[in-house]
Amino acid sequence: MKDVKYIKYGLFSSILIALGPILWLFMNIYHKNYESIVLNIIFVIIGITLVFYNLRNYSKIYNKKRNIALDLLSHIISFIYYILLLVVMVIAFIGFYIGINLIQEKLFAKREYLIYLIKSPYSYLLFVILTIVASRIGMFLYREEKLSSMNKGLFPRLKIDKVLILTIIPLIYIIITSVVVVTEDGIYDYSFYNLKGNKYSYSDVEYVNTGFVDSGRNKGEFFYNIELKNGIKLELAHPSMAQPSEKYDYDSWQEYVDIDKYVMNSGVKKDSSEKGSNYVQMDKMYIDKLLNVVRNK
Repeated sequence: MKDVKYIKYGLFSSILIALGPILWLFMNIYHKNYESIVLNIIFVIIGITLVFYNLRNYSKIYNKKRNIALDLLSHIISFIYYILLLVVMVIAFIGFYIGINLIQEKLFAKREYLIYLIKSPYSYLLFVILTIVASRIGMFLYREEKLSSMNKGLFPRLKIDKVLILTIIPLIYIIITSVVVVTEDGIYDYSFYNLKGNKYSYSDVEYVNTGFVDSGRNKGEFFYNIELKNGIKLELAHPSMAQPSEKYDYDSWQEYVDIDKYVMNSGVKKDSSEKGSNYVQMDKMYIDKLLNVVRNK
């Protein structure tokens, strides 16, 4: 009976919680205030997800006689809940990525910069974290469904996984500290084992390899790789995740035109190819900018 009482209270509370963002959204639309509309929609999605979670639990205890119509309704509610949960996870991942970028900008991109980015292959650790967390949530939901079907209650405890935390924290540290900052006066290379970083002038660049991926699932993507005279290789575009300066907000891809200008003014060797440019799915003005980078020798 306690489970039933808690589920009813949870459903009623979640509806009240969800009403706040929904009313806020309608008021913003009515007053044509779209400045915070994205954040508003995120709160609405989270609120509705919470309602469907409690509604799903309530439908399970309400349908004790296994009515076919109610059983179908319960499955529909569960399906919608899992879709909403997936959307919330995507939103959380995007928020996590934005948070890491903000931390990196505050810690490493203090000076005027052209771009800063998480170095490859460390950028892939973001997806490793996503996979680990998603797997943990999947295991929890599976355990919840199993306990529910065995009538052992609908509230399994989500225990704090110390191994999970001890695994994720070092990965986050590596991601945050593995940064390259490109400025007008040079390139700053930071790593998890060298927080002070190393500064390289454009005259320290020995070789540039740029062009477009011409095969595989990433075909058409632009890449810009440099090799320094000390042998260090840096990928400044693809598959790295670059954050351009605010001055490029309305001038996309111009940052690579500027970077290439600074690099090539130092008399660097360049290997480039236009092969694969026909796969680029962007406006012609942006393609032309990237082709200018490729052709600038």
